[in-house]
Amino acid sequence: MNAVVSAVTTHGFTMGYFTFGNGKTPFVMLPGISIKPITTFAPAVANAYKDLAGDFTFYVFNTRADLPDNYSLYDAARDTAAVLDELGISRACVFGVSMGGMIAQVLAVNRPDLVGRLVLGSSASRITEQAKKIFRHFVSLAQNGDMQALAQDFAQAVYTPRSQGAFKEAMLAALSDSTQQEIEQFITLTKAIIGFDIYEKLDSITSPLLAIGAQQDKIFGAQASAEIAEKAHGEVYICKDYGHAAYDEDPDYHSRLYEFFTRKGE
Repeated sequence: MNAVVSAVTTHGFTMGYFTFGNGKTPFVMLPGISIKPITTFAPAVANAYKDLAGDFTFYVFNTRADLPDNYSLYDAARDTAAVLDELGISRACVFGVSMGGMIAQVLAVNRPDLVGRLVLGSSASRITEQAKKIFRHFVSLAQNGDMQALAQDFAQAVYTPRSQGAFKEAMLAALSDSTQQEIEQFITLTKAIIGFDIYEKLDSITSPLLAIGAQQDKIFGAQASAEIAEKAHGEVYICKDYGHAAYDEDPDYHSRLYEFFTRKGE
């Protein structure tokens, strides 16, 4: 599956993204936290979602380059909205994963014209003390430049034991040439996650919403997804045998996305 990497400059900043697929419906994917930009993994992501590429045209976004100090996920949603406006995308199927799901919630609250249907994978509307502890640990490792420990602890937090080894090795390989700017961006975004809270505004979301959580999620737990669905009057599905990265591990995940995003009559 061929992926085309590009970038948009608007409102004084630049955001990288890539596209693939040839369907009529725009599918906006907002990924989770990572030291390397998602465009680094464009071929792998396109290949992973090739089963949906005939029905959708995918737009997968980095966060903006050169993050300002004290950047928030509300700022990230504002910048994402500016890019979607620049590209002429509206009423999209929006799939936000973890941190990307937080940005997607803000989009749905503040710019409902951009979000036709919304799926939030392993995300949260507010951060528990347990999750804050995990993210602060990631920040500490990144600040100390301990990439091996960061890859190991990240894999343990995100993946179930059956997948940790393979994904840890992939992360180590990806992190081996991380730049100082990439590490600093990771730290800024991780701090933004720690301070995130949109829970009280969720009932203003008007787009159909599905929150997909995971029973073995060590970061947010399944409750975070159930809480979003209840407050936003949406649906919830809990993957029982998977952890935070159920979106990578659960073989039925794409079929749930497809069913929800192509559903008629709502």
